[in-house]
Amino acid sequence: MNEFGYAFTKEQRRALDRYIYFLCTLRSVFEKIPVVFERRRAAGHQVTALAADSRLNYAYFNGVSLLALDSNVNEIKALSSAHGKELNLLRQEAQEITARTSRREPLVEVDFNLFSFSRAERWILSPPKHTEDLIHELYLRFIRVRSAIRQLVFKFAEINQESFGVNAVFRKAMDHRSCHCHAQPTVAQVLFQEASTTPPWDLAFTSEDASGRAAEYEADIASLFNTFSNLNSHMGLLAQALYQGVDSMVLELQRASYAQSLGELNLRLNTASRTFDECMTLLDEFERWLRT
Repeated sequence: MNEFGYAFTKEQRRALDRYIYFLCTLRSVFEKIPVVFERRRAAGHQVTALAADSRLNYAYFNGVSLLALDSNVNEIKALSSAHGKELNLLRQEAQEITARTSRREPLVEVDFNLFSFSRAERWILSPPKHTEDLIHELYLRFIRVRSAIRQLVFKFAEINQESFGVNAVFRKAMDHRSCHCHAQPTVAQVLFQEASTTPPWDLAFTSEDASGRAAEYEADIASLFNTFSNLNSHMGLLAQALYQGVDSMVLELQRASYAQSLGELNLRLNTASRTFDECMTLLDEFERWLRT
């Protein structure tokens, strides 16, 4: 797992913030469109209407989902860290027991009470009776970590798919004619004619006329969609790498639960621990980027 291939930039963090802001303000922009239509009707033009499109709902839900991303990653990291400590302590104690006995020591003859993990307060299934039960419990706990990361994979895949719908709805609305009798001005152009209907945005417009500002606005949003699409794919690849890493670790712990000797157990736990450290490096970097 090459963590350097998943590094994120300050520019990408800025793009994430801007895209979230766009999603969270989009409904307010659409609420101003009837005002534009009424303004044109009052000026003597034939009234028109914009057909409702349920894909607009994606904007709200995707905005909420992205706002919760930091919290989601923190929760995954906290869960991973807690179980990682359990794994590393059990691995360390297994090595200490091996040093006092032998690598060939049958696991069935190792007293599970020698492991600190045996004194855990809660169990997913039932309190252990053998050392193998301790390993199986750890395996089950990391399945929970894998499930949490899998949800992150689903989140990015869903946002990627739905963002195309949001883009289509936005472009259709902005390019819609503001009256039935004229092709121009478009909805976007009329929105920028008055401060009360101007879409909230952080762009320093260079044009003084409404049509020019509308064109700059639409171009900037189009560029933002492309930037965010690449960023979301980047985040999705990182989540997939995390999932594959933890999945590999879970399989190694499953093999460890079938270990016949302390030597085999140590080998499996060492491999699982190395994979865990690689995953945590990725998770730490991702969390640090989200906090910037």
